[in-house]
Amino acid sequence: MYQNYPGYYPYPFYWNQEEYLRQMRQKQMRRDYSAQGWTLLIYYGIMTLAVTIASLIDTFIQMGRSFTEAGSVDMDWITNQVLNNSGWGYMLAIGVGFIILLMWKKSAFTFGTIWQRGKPMKVGGFLQTLSIFMSAQMIFMVLSLLVELLLNQAGLTSPSAEAMEVDGLSMFLYAGLGAPISEEILFRGLILRRMEPYGKKFAIFASALLFGLFHGNLSQAPFAFCVGLVLGYVTLEHNIGWAMVLHMFNNLIISDNLTRLSELLPENTGSLLIWAVIGLFTLAAVVILIAQRKKIKAYLQSNQDEAGCAKAFWSAPGIITLVVIMSVSILSSVFAYIMPMDYLS
Repeated sequence: MYQNYPGYYPYPFYWNQEEYLRQMRQKQMRRDYSAQGWTLLIYYGIMTLAVTIASLIDTFIQMGRSFTEAGSVDMDWITNQVLNNSGWGYMLAIGVGFIILLMWKKSAFTFGTIWQRGKPMKVGGFLQTLSIFMSAQMIFMVLSLLVELLLNQAGLTSPSAEAMEVDGLSMFLYAGLGAPISEEILFRGLILRRMEPYGKKFAIFASALLFGLFHGNLSQAPFAFCVGLVLGYVTLEHNIGWAMVLHMFNNLIISDNLTRLSELLPENTGSLLIWAVIGLFTLAAVVILIAQRKKIKAYLQSNQDEAGCAKAFWSAPGIITLVVIMSVSILSSVFAYIMPMDYLS
């Protein structure tokens, strides 16, 4: 009898077809977003397990080396060697993660969808993008300086860059090649592409946010979020390969080689070199953003997100769980690394 009523739709509690479709779309978005959160948590677990196994193996190797060379076991030296010089666990996680991705999404997605091409990247466009990308380093440096000043007011400090510096072949391979490739495939290839159908802008923002949180520490999270915005845009508008190039440039040239070069110079001169290089990138980025402001505005206006995508994202169980776990990790890193100022004296 109800079939004769206007607006009747044959599903419980919905008497209006438009409302029913809207609710179903919200549920679909929430499921898709939640799947991205669970995916990252699974990979986080794989990475943690792989790093733990590799660290244990490396610890036993270093214990044998220490005993052979010195006739005793120096656990402080071993801990430093394992934590700062071993990247094999991360490399193992990359391999396992890629195999799972291939089995889950098949070769069509892994070697096709992830690598789909957009507009060609011209030399001028790449240099402009590079400048904007590297200006995030200025945000990182200024934020680190402000955090250190605040800690100093409370009689605390954080480890110096030298104290946190990593070395070794495996860490070089991971930081310079493994991380840029694997993180781009995970965050820009899988996560971003799965979010893209609900709107480019929110997909870029959300994937960058998850990228920042996934780093799990206060010093890297804001920087990773900022560069994630640029990498997301580059992937959608050009190609994920260019995102990998930018990522490698940052890790190999700026974070590694420029830092090493500055260490060969007197302390003040080395710091001045880094600030000067990053400052030039930042100045260029400001000029570019001002000159391109109309194009940026047009891009934002022409790419409207689907209604309700933000609500679906923040109410997705997988996303909520991921954000909570990563936030706890970030807060833990703050308390783990700060120390009394007189500790270093």
